[in-house]
Amino acid sequence: PGEDGSLLVVVGDVSGKGLKAAMTVSAIVGGLKQIRTREPAELLCALNLQLMDELKGGFVTCCAAHIAADGKLRLANAGHLSPYRNGKELVVDTDVPLGIDSACRYAETVSELAAGDRLTFISDGVVEARGAKGELYGFARTEQLSNGPAATIAETARQYGQEDDITVVSIVRATAAARSSAAKPLSAVAALN
Repeated sequence: PGEDGSLLVVVGDVSGKGLKAAMTVSAIVGGLKQIRTREPAELLCALNLQLMDELKGGFVTCCAAHIAADGKLRLANAGHLSPYRNGKELVVDTDVPLGIDSACRYAETVSELAAGDRLTFISDGVVEARGAKGELYGFARTEQLSNGPAATIAETARQYGQEDDITVVSIVRATAAARSSAAKPLSAVAALN
């Protein structure tokens, strides 16, 4: 959260498994703590440069979003799945994942979140969950579920047939009445498995 009532959200997925992936996550968290900008495209560029030597053939998909207190949404995407707004996939520019090209620049998509809007970020562990017959959970089912609570989305994918890490972050912009009583324009709930 920013002192101005804004919220910066960074959601990503590291390639690989085990200790190497865990070390990459540590490098990302450390890198994010050092980056001072809250501008999504600048943040992804800085993080990309920090990770170039760390990844050694791996990559990270990452989506960064800055939500201002007035609802203005700025998003930059480094190969991550597009987020959903109110149950519909947002159309965003998707650029190269982090760690592949040191010269990569990231475009920003600008949108608005109205009071009561839900913005949901997911990892590919949701769409790639496999049922008993081997079928993927897929994008259509994910979109239908995307306007629900984060914990419900993660649990549904897990029960369907989890094969990969699942991350779901759901943010709801508070209504005017809720903002005046709570003084918080945004709330976030994350479910991680």
